Amino acid sequence: MLQFDHRHSIDLHFAIPVSLPGCLPGAEVVADWPLDARFSGRQTSVSEAAGAGPVDRMNKEHYPFRMFLLGPFALVDAGGRSVAPKSKKAQALLAMLALSTRGSRSRIWLRDKLWSDRSDDQAAASLRQALLDIHKSLGPARDLLIADKNTVWLDTDRLVLDTDLVIRTERSPDQVTDELLEGIDIRDPEFEDWLALERQNWYRRLDEGQVHDVFEPRQQPSRDVAKHSALLPLTGAPDTSSTGKSVDIASSGPYGRRGGGGWQWMMALLSPIVVGAGEGGQIAATRFQNLIAKAIIDGLGFGVTDLSFTLPDIEGNEQQISLPICLQLRLTFDGDMVLIELVMKHLINNRIHWLGSQAINRTQFERGEFGIAAALISQAVDQLAYFQEIQATDSRLSQDGLLIDAVNAIFRLSRDDLDNAERRLEEQIQYQPRSSTFAWLSFIRTFQVGQRFNALDAHLIEEAQAYARKALELDPQNSVSLALVGHVHSFLFGEYDYAANLFEKSIRLNPALPLGWDLYAMLHCYAGQPDKAVAMARWVQELGVYSPHKYYFDTTKCIAAALAGDHAAAIAAGEEALRTRPNFNSLLRYLASSHAHSNDLGGARHYLERLEAVEGDFSITAFRGSGYPLLDTGGGQILIDGLLKAGAKLR
Repeated sequence: MLQFDHRHSIDLHFAIPVSLPGCLPGAEVVADWPLDARFSGRQTSVSEAAGAGPVDRMNKEHYPFRMFLLGPFALVDAGGRSVAPKSKKAQALLAMLALSTRGSRSRIWLRDKLWSDRSDDQAAASLRQALLDIHKSLGPARDLLIADKNTVWLDTDRLVLDTDLVIRTERSPDQVTDELLEGIDIRDPEFEDWLALERQNWYRRLDEGQVHDVFEPRQQPSRDVAKHSALLPLTGAPDTSSTGKSVDIASSGPYGRRGGGGWQWMMALLSPIVVGAGEGGQIAATRFQNLIAKAIIDGLGFGVTDLSFTLPDIEGNEQQISLPICLQLRLTFDGDMVLIELVMKHLINNRIHWLGSQAINRTQFERGEFGIAAALISQAVDQLAYFQEIQATDSRLSQDGLLIDAVNAIFRLSRDDLDNAERRLEEQIQYQPRSSTFAWLSFIRTFQVGQRFNALDAHLIEEAQAYARKALELDPQNSVSLALVGHVHSFLFGEYDYAANLFEKSIRLNPALPLGWDLYAMLHCYAGQPDKAVAMARWVQELGVYSPHKYYFDTTKCIAAALAGDHAAAIAAGEEALRTRPNFNSLLRYLASSHAHSNDLGGARHYLERLEAVEGDFSITAFRGSGYPLLDTGGGQILIDGLLKAGAKLR
C-alpha cells in the first residue's frame, strides 16, 4: 500500500503572476537603509516614503540583513558589512530562495536550475559546496540559511529585500532603471529561463504595485527570437542520425516522416500576416506562431511545417498531405490595441473551417504577454482534433488519430472507456511510440485510483512510475507529458516539489495548454493552498471555455472553491460539470459537501445518494483510507465535515 507522507516541507514555485516573490510579512515594516541613489537618494522609511510621516527606524535585531536584487547582487548585515559569498552560483542560490514564495526550494530544484549540465552526483556535490560557501560568508549568522536532505530554507523573517521597498514606495516603472540581478552570469540554460521569468514577474509587480487575485499569465520571451524561424525552435527534441548528430527538422521536407518515434508531417502553418506594426509586432507574431506550433505538436502529435512551397506543388502532391488544412495567423495593430485572428482553412480551395479572434493590449502583446489570447490557440488545437477525427478515412490517418481517440475516451471517465483508451494507447505505441502516449498511460492510473476502479496496490503504482519515466526520457520538452507526469507525482506520490517543477516547465513551454494550468491548480489543492488554486482554476475556465473537456476544468474550479469555503462558487461550477458527467464521483462528493455547508440538506442528501449509487461502499473511513491527497489539509477537513453533515456513513 502506498503511504502518503504529508510531513515534509511543501516547496512550491509559482512561475505565474498570482505568486509574487519576496513579500514582507507585515505592512508596517520600515527600513533605515538607503534605497540607493538609484531610487531615492536619501535614507527613507517605507511608511514615510508613502506619505505616512516619520516613523521609528528599523529594528536591526529583527531585520539584520538586507539583500539587493536590483542591480548587482549584494547581501549586507545590520552594520553594512557585506556577507555575500564570492561564488556567483552561491549568490544566485540566495537570490532564488529570496524570490521564492516561502523562502525555500528543494535540493532537486536548485540542482536542476544551477547545474543542469552535470550528473546528479556532481550536481549534488556542487550544491553542497555552494551551501558551505554561503555558511562561511555568513559566519556566526549561518543559521540564516538552513538545509536538510530535501530542502533549503532562507529565514526571510530576518531579511529585507530592496524589491519590496520599491513596490511599497509606489515607484513607477520608468523610475526604476536597474535590472533584476544585473550582471549575474551563470551560463546555465535552466537558470537563464528562470531569471527571464522572474524579471517578467518583477516588471508586472512594478506595473501593478500590488498583488491581485487575477490570472493573466505572462509568456516567457524566447531568447534571440528574432533570429529564429516561426516554427523550428519549438518542434520538440531533435532527431538524431546514426552518427548521433542533430538532424535539421526542415530537411525532412513538408511531407517527411521522422523515424524512431517521431511524428508524421500532417499540416502546415502559413506565414503570418502583420498589418500596422513595426519590428515589435513582427517579433510578437513569431512568438505567437511558435506557441501555435508547440501546442499542436505536443497536444496532438501532429507534424508541423511552414508552407514554403508553391500552390502547384501542393496540387501536384495533394495525396502526400495527410491533413489537407492549414492555420494562418493575422495581426492587425491599431493604436494601443492588436486584433489577433487565427484561421483554419483548406490548403487548396481556401475554404474556412474555423475562425477565432481576440483583441488585447498592444504593449502587453509585444512584450509576449498573450494572456487570454492564448485561448485562441487552445481552441485551434481542439478544432484540429475534431477535423482530424471526422477526416480519418484511410488506415494511416486512423493510426495517427489513435492518440486523439484515446484522450477523448479517457475524459469520458467510465471504466470501459478507460480500458478502451488504454488499448488504443498501447496500439499507438506499437505504431509510433511517443512521449505523450506514455504520459497518458501513466495519467490513466490516477483516474483508476481516484475513482476507485482499481485497488491502490504496488503493481499499479509501479506501472504509473514506469510510464512517467519513459515519457520524460522520450521527450523532456513535451509540455503535455510534463503536465501529466507532474500530476502523477503530485496525486499518487505527494511529491509536490518535483511536480511543481514539472508544471512550471510545462507552462513555460506552452502557456496555451489548459490541462497544464488545470493540473497545477490541483497541486495547490493537494498542498493545502485552495485560494491560489481558485485563482488558477478561474484562468483555466477562460482558457478552455470551448474545450470538449470543459467539464474537467469546471470540476477543478468546484474542488478548489469547496476547499476554500466558497460553496456557492463550488456548487455553480460543479453542477455545470455534472451536466456532462452525471456519474463523476469526485464531483458528487464535493457537491454533497458544499450543499450541506450551505444548509441545503435536501440537496446534500440527493448528491450523497447519487455518490453511493456510484460507490456502493462509500464511507468516511474508506475515503480516508484510499490515499486521496488533501484530506489532511484544512480544506480536506471542510470536505469531510460537509459529507458528515450530509449524512455520509462514518464506516
